[in-house]
Amino acid sequence: MARAERRTEPAKPRLAPGLEVVRRRSKGLIRRSPVRRLAPAAILGAIGVVAVIFAILLEQVILAQSAFELSRLRSDLATVQARHERAMFEASQLESPERIERYARDELGMIEPPLSEYVIADVKAPRSPGLAQSARRSSLSGSPAAAIGAAAETDQASSSGP
Repeated sequence: MARAERRTEPAKPRLAPGLEVVRRRSKGLIRRSPVRRLAPAAILGAIGVVAVIFAILLEQVILAQSAFELSRLRSDLATVQARHERAMFEASQLESPERIERYARDELGMIEPPLSEYVIADVKAPRSPGLAQSARRSSLSGSPAAAIGAAAETDQASSSGP
């Protein structure tokens, strides 16, 4: 039982000369002054304000660049529209019938064709039954082969005619 009464003290750590272990008196949190408590919040707030200012400046720069690009595109559009109008005017001049006729006569040596006269003869056709009528009559009486044969006979009779 002698062992139970004996208290052993923890061994002291060996420290470098001139150093000693300091123990806190309370085991609670370290208490800081109010100024030291607000420092991290103030730093984060300042970083946030700087970030917002930077974002606004960046937006303004992008907006100015976009405005310059828009004005450049508008001037390019005006130039292209003017060139298009000139090309349309030239095309309308080149398509005019008078210019084409003048070019054909002067450059290509073409001449106007002479006037042609047409004679219309008033000839009456003979009144013989045609192929369609004779074929129709034969088809009513029999087979298609008979109708074709009858049509051929009618053609020969009309061509050897009176």
